[in-house]
Amino acid sequence: MARGATNAVGLDIGADAIKAVQLRKTGNGLQVVGRPGYVLTPPGSVSGGVVVDEEAVAGTISQMVRDCGFTTKDVVASVGGTTSVTVRVVTMPRMSGAELSDAMDYELDRQVPFPIDQVIYDYQIIESADGGQGDEMSVLLAAAQEDTVNAHIAAITGSGLRPIHIDIEPLAVGRALVNISTNGYGQQTVAIAHIGASQTEMSILRNGVLEFVRAIPTAGEAFTTAIRQELGVDLQQAEQAKRQFADTRDLDSIETDDSEQVKQAKRAVQQAISGPLFELATELGRTLDFYRRQHGGEEIKRLLLSGGSAVIPGLADFLTTETGVDAEVAYPYKYLLCDADELSEAYLRDVGPATCVALGLAMRDMLPE
Repeated sequence: MARGATNAVGLDIGADAIKAVQLRKTGNGLQVVGRPGYVLTPPGSVSGGVVVDEEAVAGTISQMVRDCGFTTKDVVASVGGTTSVTVRVVTMPRMSGAELSDAMDYELDRQVPFPIDQVIYDYQIIESADGGQGDEMSVLLAAAQEDTVNAHIAAITGSGLRPIHIDIEPLAVGRALVNISTNGYGQQTVAIAHIGASQTEMSILRNGVLEFVRAIPTAGEAFTTAIRQELGVDLQQAEQAKRQFADTRDLDSIETDDSEQVKQAKRAVQQAISGPLFELATELGRTLDFYRRQHGGEEIKRLLLSGGSAVIPGLADFLTTETGVDAEVAYPYKYLLCDADELSEAYLRDVGPATCVALGLAMRDMLPE
């Protein structure tokens, strides 16, 4: 699809859930078409970000497309995962295009933990604040195992859709939360913690440009595992308890309509996930400190939370306290045109954090360079 395309579905295939959003570019802005999709991934069909059961995933996508009322077959998808995708921002001596191409072969061998003859990769120079006058430059490098990309493509084509781009999650979530925003984030230094199933992807953007990426292994699955071990329940029961009862707030100091039985369940889950929560907060804080040290004490204005686990009640306040940076749960749909009769604000706020990657993928060719 050429730059400037005006209609696409963003598709985020995760281990826990498959998310999809269709956007159409209009004269008044980007419009949500149909209903944002969020369906549970067929058990065992995606592992570590890799599609291992193409037929099951394809069937789920096909049904979701019908249910959501999407009107285009053009899809921008992402690849992710802990073992098959590498995203790095590397610092290199400033050099020309031909020299950079040769140098990236060396960087690929140094940065990628799997055989480089089995990867698909791309890179992009990050424009620096000095206007390209310094002796060094930063380059965004993304590499994925070829089998991983091919499995994604097979699942998409098997669903009857047409893959037109494969992108990476940090760029997508940055578009959805920073590049399209109208509240000044594009002129600030902003951190994003995308809390997925198997990892939390930490991104830092300065003036709308991705400058730093780090994968933190503590994420949704760590919470589920902690609940299962603490409460002695199976994996399915632990996942249900996390979705229903996870809460980081002081339950004795807030007014709710919860029964005492529900409060007891929340306390039990709260106790179970306290370890992974503090571990996540610690790693986020360390990452923010590292970035500041590398950038002369750069002030980070905001920590935006996305991903399925971002909606845990009280999480933003908890991370604000622990990291010292104001945190908020992402609500990307406030920048988009939505049919209020079809999509309530409550629903969009609920699915917003989980569908940030899908939104950013859909808008890949719709935002200015």
